[in-house]
Amino acid sequence: MFAFLDPVMLPVHDLIEAVSQWVPMPLCIVLLTVLVRLALHPLNRATYRAGLHRRRISPQVRELQELHRKNPEKLRAELMELHTREGVYPAAGCLPALLQLPVLGVVYRLFSAPQFAGTANALQHHTLAGVPLTAHLTTAGSGVWVFALLIAVALVVAWLIMRQTRDTMAEAQQMTPADPRQAEVTATMNRILPMMSFGTVAAVAVLPLATGLYLAVSASWTYCERLLVRRTVTV
Repeated sequence: MFAFLDPVMLPVHDLIEAVSQWVPMPLCIVLLTVLVRLALHPLNRATYRAGLHRRRISPQVRELQELHRKNPEKLRAELMELHTREGVYPAAGCLPALLQLPVLGVVYRLFSAPQFAGTANALQHHTLAGVPLTAHLTTAGSGVWVFALLIAVALVVAWLIMRQTRDTMAEAQQMTPADPRQAEVTATMNRILPMMSFGTVAAVAVLPLATGLYLAVSASWTYCERLLVRRTVTV
């Protein structure tokens, strides 16, 4: 998995190994996570602001849906024009998560591949509290408590994010007129939300320790960032 990243892995490997001479490798992973999330923060703020715009124009969207319910082509054209005019891009909400996938792939590959382009992977010997960062839950031995602690953190953060998301959805419903279709979407989201929120927990439990650390820190950042953005971003 992620073997296609190997052409760029060796210089990244060498850079991280050099930094780890002064900074412990677990802290390097934390710092990498923070740098990635800081780089994505402006995009996340813009995404949240776009969500506020979508709520604001939702009455207009419903009017168009009623007006052109028998003409799907006309409806699509009118919705596209409305979104363009208001600066709303429905697919933009997925962009921050998609941009993190290559970084996650790099972290996974760094601590799972034995070598890159014929060069031995020097990161294999780094540890967290005595547990190799390449270890899995099933191979951690007496260091299983490190995984248990990381999973506990991921569980708490996942629960907080789930509550946070439900509150945001409920708030959005109150801000817009009653719509049976929106109520149905909300009910569906409430059913699948636990699975989405706790996906990080499952990943921490099955991926190498280094990748689990990256995911746990990133999820914690997500929760704190949402708190900040909700307080500071307005339309």
